[in-house]
Amino acid sequence: MMNGKQRIVSALNLEPVDRTPVWFMRQAGRHLPEYRALAAEHSFWERCMDIDLCTTITMQPIHRYKSIDAAIIFSDILTPLPALGYEVEYGGGIRIDPFSFEDVDDWSRFSARQHAPWAADGLRAIGEENSEIARLGFVGCPWTTSMYLMAGGTGDKEFHSTRAKVYSNQEDAMRVLLSVADAVGDLLADQVNHGGADAVQMFDTWAGLLSESDYRKYAKPATERAIEVFRSKAKRQVPLIHYAKGSSHLHHEIRTLDINAVSLDWRDNLKVNRAEFGSEFAFQGNLDPSRMHGSPEAAQEAAKHVLQNAGTEPGHIFNLGHGFSPGAQIDCVEAVLRTVTGE
Repeated sequence: MMNGKQRIVSALNLEPVDRTPVWFMRQAGRHLPEYRALAAEHSFWERCMDIDLCTTITMQPIHRYKSIDAAIIFSDILTPLPALGYEVEYGGGIRIDPFSFEDVDDWSRFSARQHAPWAADGLRAIGEENSEIARLGFVGCPWTTSMYLMAGGTGDKEFHSTRAKVYSNQEDAMRVLLSVADAVGDLLADQVNHGGADAVQMFDTWAGLLSESDYRKYAKPATERAIEVFRSKAKRQVPLIHYAKGSSHLHHEIRTLDINAVSLDWRDNLKVNRAEFGSEFAFQGNLDPSRMHGSPEAAQEAAKHVLQNAGTEPGHIFNLGHGFSPGAQIDCVEAVLRTVTGE
C-alpha cells in the first residue's frame, strides 16, 4: 500500500497509484473549528511567521482527516509584499499600503531566506515528523499577486480600475509583473531547497479575468519568468501544479508553460481534458466547492461524478475547483473522502 507522499508524487509524474490521491485547496483554515480557535488569539501574520503556529495549522486537516495525502503549508500569496515595502493587513478584506509605478525603482532585491522564510521553515519542520505525507509549497502567480498590490487590497471588484491602470501603463506594468515574478520564483525555490517540498503549486486566481490576448501579453510572460527563476534556483526537480480559476479559454496557453499538472476549476471539463491531454499533464480538481456546503449525500454524488470523469488512467489528483469557504461542512468533507479513498 502506498503512502500519501508516494501517491501524490506518482500521480504528478503520470505513474500508477493504488487509489486516487486527494488533498483540498485551503484545507488548512477557516472551515475548521480548531483553526478558528487559534485565529481568535493570533493575528494572521503571527499564524504565518510563528513556526509552531504555522505547522500546527498546516497539520490540523491531516490530523482531522486521516486519509488526506498532502499537507499544503499555511501561508499566503502576498507574503513577499512586506519585504518590498508594503504593509499588508488582513481582516474584513485585505488592505495594502498605496502603490505607485515609481515604487519599483526602490524595491530591494527580494530574498526568501532573508525576507520571507516562514513557508519553507514550516515545511522543513513538518518533514521531520511526517515522512508519510506529501509536503506542498505554493506562491501566487505574478499577475494575481500584482493585482492585489496595485489595487491596495480587495476593494476593487474584479480589479476593473486596476486592470485599466495596467492597460494604460503597459511598460510600467510589465516592470512590476516581472519584478514580482523574480520574487515569487525565489520564494517557491526556497520552499523546495530549504523546506523540502515534494511538489509546489502556483495560484493565478485572477488570470481568468483576462482575454486570451491580454493573458498572452501581460500575465503569461510574468508567469514564465517566475517558473524560469524557480527552475533555475531549485536544487532538485519537483512537480509544479498550475491553477487559474475561470481560465478554460486560456488553457491552450497555460499548457505551454513549464508545468507538470493543471488544476481545473469546477466549470472545466475534466473528462475532455484527461482524454486529450492526460498523456502530457496530470490533472487536479475539479469538485465545485459549494458541494461542501450541503448534504453529505449530495457531496458524495458530486465526488463520484468527478472520479467517473477522471477515469482510471494515471495522473489525477482529487481536489476542489477552488479553495474551501468558511462554510464548508466537515461531514461533507468526510463523505467525499470516503468516496475517494474507499475507506
